[in-house]
Amino acid sequence: MLHVDEVFSPRHGPAAISLRFQRPHLLTLQILDRNDRVVATLAAERRVEAGTSIYRWSGKDVPDGFYLPKATLDTGREFTLQNPIRVDSVAPRVKVLSYRPHVLRRRGKPRIRIAYDLSEAARVRVYVNGRQQLEGGATKVRFQLYWYARRADGRRLRPGRYRLQLAAIDLAGNIGLRTRVFVVRVR
Repeated sequence: MLHVDEVFSPRHGPAAISLRFQRPHLLTLQILDRNDRVVATLAAERRVEAGTSIYRWSGKDVPDGFYLPKATLDTGREFTLQNPIRVDSVAPRVKVLSYRPHVLRRRGKPRIRIAYDLSEAARVRVYVNGRQQLEGGATKVRFQLYWYARRADGRRLRPGRYRLQLAAIDLAGNIGLRTRVFVVRVR
């Protein structure tokens, strides 16, 4: 019957709310805060045809937190959807805990293990000399990743010094600041 974006950032676009109806209705769709106060009205007695209708909520005028969509139909049926929408406008932070080894040899399968902490569940990007090379899919707060001393196109790096940085991207799409540079040598 419905789909609701679970988390979004007002900085990166609106949340989508999809509703499916079997027959035409007059619909009022509102967004409620945790105290059941209306913070936005997306549709006021708007006629919707049978099928799927999509509504978008910017979330720009509300503080971060959880909100619930409430639908009222012309039949008198009223329901608050139990799928909360989380507004998250704060970028995550990442901190490098350690990285080993500091010098990589090109022979074999050179790899570096980077351990890090996150301020919230997020993915991590690895930048090499300022260019994005890898994005990790893990969303754990404490994790590690392995980088195999290859460029984004898969080719091995030439011998030299490489400046690495990490940045975190949370589930809402907020991108945090890059970490301080740490240097790895490839021989």
